Amino acid sequence: METQNEKYIPDDEITQVEQLLTHFEQLEAQFQQVREGLTHSHRLSTLGTIASIIAHEYNNILTPVISYAQMSQAKPNDHALAQKAVDKALIGAERAAKISSSLLGFARESDAQHVAKLAETVDDAIACLGREPHKDGVELELELPDVQLAISPLNLQQIILNICLNAMKAMRKSRGKLTITAHTQAQTLHLDITDTGPGIPPKIQDKIFEPFTTQKYNDNDPDEHKGTGLGLCICSDLIKEAGGSITFSTQQDIGTTFHLQIPIADDIFQETI
Repeated sequence: METQNEKYIPDDEITQVEQLLTHFEQLEAQFQQVREGLTHSHRLSTLGTIASIIAHEYNNILTPVISYAQMSQAKPNDHALAQKAVDKALIGAERAAKISSSLLGFARESDAQHVAKLAETVDDAIACLGREPHKDGVELELELPDVQLAISPLNLQQIILNICLNAMKAMRKSRGKLTITAHTQAQTLHLDITDTGPGIPPKIQDKIFEPFTTQKYNDNDPDEHKGTGLGLCICSDLIKEAGGSITFSTQQDIGTTFHLQIPIADDIFQETI
């Protein structure tokens, strides 16, 4: 028997509510699939952006290897030259292997890990650039603590690589400096990525993390790639998913710093990796 405060709900209404909840769950699952697909597509797009740089760097690696091998063939009795050719080949192969390993890892569709080693992930992101920054006149400065973060290594690599690519593009017309520093405070890592480029124009500062926001650094350069305008939007999404945040500060003709705050992994998770 119903009490005074109870209200009878017809079975058909309960069924409709359950169907509606099921529909919402399905929509949420589909949205997550689309989101993950978009993130992966952006990673592949990033690889396409740096493909020419990578090809040029591989050519730089192979040129001395081939040259020394040819010289060694021409002088088969010169053992010192033969040893130098082997040394050059080993250095080149190790450099090419590091680039390839980082790129293959970055191209993965997903990452089951939930804890990232900061220094290792930054190193992988820099390797994905293809060329060492100093070859483009950019000084690289790293100051990173030995810490593990509560974020997927692949996602953190994507965030760092995207910001570094933007920084390198901003500084490509002049010599500059790319600085990646971090410090811990309580259970949070504060990571700063700073460039000495021209700064972010005021007209796009309010929407820099919105989709399809792009910046062209040289209007007179028809070959400059404008990108998809999704990079920083996806970066913001990935870092918020990990419980962190991303902001920036910028000054015209001085540079830009992206400030990332990422939760540090609990000891119980660190012990499992």
